[in-house]
Amino acid sequence: MLHVVCVKHGNKFSSLYVNRLRNMIQRHLSVPHEFWCFTEDNTDIDPGVKIHTLPLNVPSYVQGWWWKPYLFSDEHFEHSDTVLFFDLDMVIVANIDHFVTYKPGAFLGLRDVSRVFNPTRQKLGSAVMRWQAKTQDRLWSELLRDDQVTQVYRGDQEYLWDRAKQCIQFFPDIWIQSYKWEIRNRREITGKRENARFNDVKNPNICKDTSVLAFHGYPSLELVKDPVILDNWL
Repeated sequence: MLHVVCVKHGNKFSSLYVNRLRNMIQRHLSVPHEFWCFTEDNTDIDPGVKIHTLPLNVPSYVQGWWWKPYLFSDEHFEHSDTVLFFDLDMVIVANIDHFVTYKPGAFLGLRDVSRVFNPTRQKLGSAVMRWQAKTQDRLWSELLRDDQVTQVYRGDQEYLWDRAKQCIQFFPDIWIQSYKWEIRNRREITGKRENARFNDVKNPNICKDTSVLAFHGYPSLELVKDPVILDNWL
């Protein structure tokens, strides 16, 4: 069984992001699957989304993106299952069946979008990942045992890369593109952090081999009014 999963914790993302991600998966994935949201609050999440409630008995440092390693826990799914994860701020614009069939059995991820500044850099971007269930469970158990993890690493993807880089491979870069750095240009952004905006509306060219547009940082996805976003993020 294929399980497509996401995580919503806290108030950074609303239920709208969960529902729209599921809608995009429904449109662009023909492989039979179940769609799961791991969350502590399922308010306004569509009934078609399967909910896995985040546990309460975890250390206090497991917050926000630090819930992502919980997806690797051996309590989820079966050995024969495949897990395909997407961050909530992704826009899917074309078929993603190949994300399931590419390199069967491998632990795959996005090559971090910082590749724009260092084209040879090999580092995980945890916004899109795929693995076989129960094969990476130590990534969760080790996090629970080490209360210094969130101080040593700047985020979940640094932790995951450091602990599992010997077995992580990457999806082709062209399949997943940074919207603000590869589709558009960072020089087109004005303002900083929450006030960041693209300085105009464009309909940029997107390669036919690109299926996923990755958003990260600012401007946030819901503030972008380019036609490709309005036509697909729904």
